[in-house]
Amino acid sequence: MKKRLVAFLFVGVMAMSFVVPAMANTTVVEPVNTTSTQIIEVTQSSEQTQIHFRACGCCLRLQFRVWGVTSGKWLTDWQYV
Repeated sequence: MKKRLVAFLFVGVMAMSFVVPAMANTTVVEPVNTTSTQIIEVTQSSEQTQIHFRACGCCLRLQFRVWGVTSGKWLTDWQYV
């Protein structure tokens, strides 16, 4: 019984380990009801981020925060490591 349970868990972990990477798609949108023949290309891009660290002054514990380079704003609050 233990061997079956271990084998089932092993197969489950192996099945969940296969990850398909997500690729950014390029979509071509054609305008409707226009006289010109323009083609507009729309590309999707991911957010670029930086992680900033600091030592909390009150308890000297390490904290981090995520900065969105693309959006130019903080994405998270300070969190303990």
